[in-house]
Amino acid sequence: MNQTISPTEELKRIREMMEASSKFISLSGLSGMAVGLCAMAGALVAHWVLLDGGQVHYDEYLNTLGRGASVRWALVADALVVLVAALVSAWYLSYRKARKLGLAFWTPSARRMVVSLMVVLGTGGMFCLIMLFQGYFKLVAASMLIFYGLALLHASKYSKHDIASLAYVEISLGLLAAVLLNYGLLLWTVGFGLVHVVYGVVMYWKYDRVSA
Repeated sequence: MNQTISPTEELKRIREMMEASSKFISLSGLSGMAVGLCAMAGALVAHWVLLDGGQVHYDEYLNTLGRGASVRWALVADALVVLVAALVSAWYLSYRKARKLGLAFWTPSARRMVVSLMVVLGTGGMFCLIMLFQGYFKLVAASMLIFYGLALLHASKYSKHDIASLAYVEISLGLLAAVLLNYGLLLWTVGFGLVHVVYGVVMYWKYDRVSA
């Protein structure tokens, strides 16, 4: 017996097909959680490198502008490890989600999203490196959050609209970190760590749980 499909259901299917072809919808909520956990681990390492495990207050560190080139290189290495771990985990978990749903992963929309993200993110990364090696430590954490938020906002048009909400939160935290300089490391940890974990949980509950 043939089942008739209502016009509303037909329009919904057409809309879903158009979204799948024009937007990258394979982002996994688990990838958001993984990125947050990687950032928290990196912040913990930075805490021990910068502040000697709490022996040095963050405002004292900022006032002395670090302890030489060795600390700067340690920070760069820490940031690179966090970046690689976050990218690999996000890529793998999103790829696994696409395979489970039977969707193509490296689609034109995915490529456009990555390019949009990396243009702003790469510019922000270079700017932060220049600030770090010029000795302007106080605004590095704020700049990272702001550029990251702008990168997410720029790339959000190629993925789920929820990413724009994450972008606004990151930008807001970055502006706050620019005002509250003594809380830069804490706000960086909140933005890249805690916020990502919460965002990942929400995304998983909203999208991934249904298809699990």
